[in-house]
Amino acid sequence: MPTPLKALLALTALALLASCGTSRAAVTAAPRVTLVADSVGGVLFWQQDARDDLARGIDLRIDIRTCRRLVTDGCVYSGERPPSALAAIRELGPALGRVVVLDVGYNDAPEGFDAGIDRVMGALVAAGVDRVVWLTLRERRTSWAEINDRIREARKRWPQLQIGDWELESHDHDAWFTDGIHMSWVGGAAFASFLRPLVLAACGNECGEGGSMLAVAGPLRAARVGMRYVDRFRASGGTPPYRLSVKGLPAPLRMRPDGTIYGKPKVPGAFPLDVEVVDAAGIRNDATVLLKIVRR
Repeated sequence: MPTPLKALLALTALALLASCGTSRAAVTAAPRVTLVADSVGGVLFWQQDARDDLARGIDLRIDIRTCRRLVTDGCVYSGERPPSALAAIRELGPALGRVVVLDVGYNDAPEGFDAGIDRVMGALVAAGVDRVVWLTLRERRTSWAEINDRIREARKRWPQLQIGDWELESHDHDAWFTDGIHMSWVGGAAFASFLRPLVLAACGNECGEGGSMLAVAGPLRAARVGMRYVDRFRASGGTPPYRLSVKGLPAPLRMRPDGTIYGKPKVPGAFPLDVEVVDAAGIRNDATVLLKIVRR
């Protein structure tokens, strides 16, 4: 069994990370995408920049277990056997959302993996999942190459399945990895960049016109105490026009509906602003943008 990164040793419990808040009345939440993985996908826990890049405009949920297997209880880790990917999928059910990413197989044997894929795909379809992005393994063992063959063959049986060829993408980039499969900081960034267009393609129109996720971002330029300040948040993706709102803005600063911040700040400090953007289609996304106010 592959040895996970030290940073992942404590990641034995189920974790669900929501990058966008909960939906509100009369507003459609950003599309949910769930990643179900073993410890290899755990890079997204500690590489926050990579996770944030992947999660722009997505209600991203992550379910990762060290030693996870596809359809049977995992290998022993910290005295326990983690539940399988199949068990997690059945437990989450409709909460998975329409798009699921699978990154599982490093702890499995090739024998029976094709049948396991069919059981998992059946459970995903039953839960209302429309698109599945299944990542290939890095072929550092013969068994992992054989599992990849089974993953690629499954595409012929399941039209909902899209292959994310991580083996091909990472083949000549050993510097991305600490042990051949678990990623370094640089590898985590590459992993997120690789996943994002696959998720956009799987999500389709729900993720915004032209595959562009709805997002709002800074940075805002620094303000000075007692001096007139004007700057604005920048929304992109989705379907314009946008409606923006903000919480945490220090008085007497105000924000216009187009995202323009204006006024004369009175006190210095660093203020994390909770910004919400809603597009013309009713899709919502949230972001936290830092505003710094300095003395003259």
